Amino acid sequence: MKKLIVIVCLLLSVSAFAQQRLSIQDCIDMALENNIELKNSQLEIDKARATKNEARAEYFPTVSAQALAFDALNPMLTFGIDDIDNAQVRQLLHTLYAEYGVNMGLDKEYSFIQNGVMLNAMATEPIYAGGRIRNGNKLAKLGIEAAETQAKVKEDEVCLQTETLYWQIVALQEKRSTLDQLDIEAGLAMPTDQYKLKVKQNESQLNRKKVDDGITLLKMALAQTIGADWREMELFDTLGLETNPTALFRDASEAVVSRNESHLLDLSIKAENLQKKMALGAALPSLMVGGSASYHTILENAKPNAMVFAMLQVPITDWHKTAYKLKKHDLDAEAAANTCRDLTEKMEMQTNQAWFNLEQSWLRITMAQTALNDAEANLKITSDYYEAGLVALSDVLEAQTMLKQSRDELTDSRVEYRINLVSYKQLTQN
Repeated sequence: MKKLIVIVCLLLSVSAFAQQRLSIQDCIDMALENNIELKNSQLEIDKARATKNEARAEYFPTVSAQALAFDALNPMLTFGIDDIDNAQVRQLLHTLYAEYGVNMGLDKEYSFIQNGVMLNAMATEPIYAGGRIRNGNKLAKLGIEAAETQAKVKEDEVCLQTETLYWQIVALQEKRSTLDQLDIEAGLAMPTDQYKLKVKQNESQLNRKKVDDGITLLKMALAQTIGADWREMELFDTLGLETNPTALFRDASEAVVSRNESHLLDLSIKAENLQKKMALGAALPSLMVGGSASYHTILENAKPNAMVFAMLQVPITDWHKTAYKLKKHDLDAEAAANTCRDLTEKMEMQTNQAWFNLEQSWLRITMAQTALNDAEANLKITSDYYEAGLVALSDVLEAQTMLKQSRDELTDSRVEYRINLVSYKQLTQN
């Protein structure tokens, strides 16, 4: 028997050890480290940095090399006496060839370029490209800043989602605790009231099943968000006392200016202006210098060669098309500015709405706490009357139902307050 007790204790200790006890801060830290969406945001930053490095490479010379070896079935070029257009000259050469050429070992026809090797290396350096290289690098830099800012927005979303799921689970755990307490309080019943009590217990059993299923689903969602195993998760933070949020109030227009979303809107306008400059640069003259070295064995007297060059390119017919491109970018810039104003106003309304929600949550808590105090007092009085035979069991069960509803309401209001508090802080304290 002692051995059995020891084995049971060991199993219980192993099971407890396997559980991963997590606070709300633990979950937030895990989400920031493991969340898939945040990992993808980091990949977007890496992509933007790669684009910046690609744009930076435009400042450096471009070097290329070519090599060609060939062996043709027939010579690519043949030339003889018969290929001369002037008939008198052709006849004269035929006469001279017949008299002297054969004896001298000369051919009547010569062929060229049937096989050989060609090697070439060239380097070019842009001197001026209408500002496209400089503006392209600025645009790539904006891309990095935008990706980093977007990652911060995603972090806020993931943190809010984590807190929402965490406190919803805590709320259901407290509701389950309330069901257990009420079952204990309903334990004292007279034999004649067993039927009513049985109905109440069946209702409690169904509610407990719903709560347990809800906890499981929320744990699965939280585990997916933070990168954990929901079967091993144990949340130990509880809903504590809340404080009046008045001190947290901030003017909506001031808060919006410091938000990451506002920064993204500013970047979109800057990017559109740079796109316009890039379009203008395509119609401006460009200057390039370079040099090349070559070697070939196509001709018998082949030797290496080298040269330097400068090339000025001036678009002549592109101005008409560029004018329409610039007009398009002007319209896009105007649309971006309109969008910025529109979204700024909406973010101000969103901030005010978040503050109203927070105030309402605080009021809901105070009202729920008062209702809970009244429900507890009512249940105590009703239970005393029932034990004295002055009221029926249905009155006690109704008082218990009111107490359960009051506790659940207080729990829900506290969870709502915490979620609204996080949301408001994210909107005003970036």
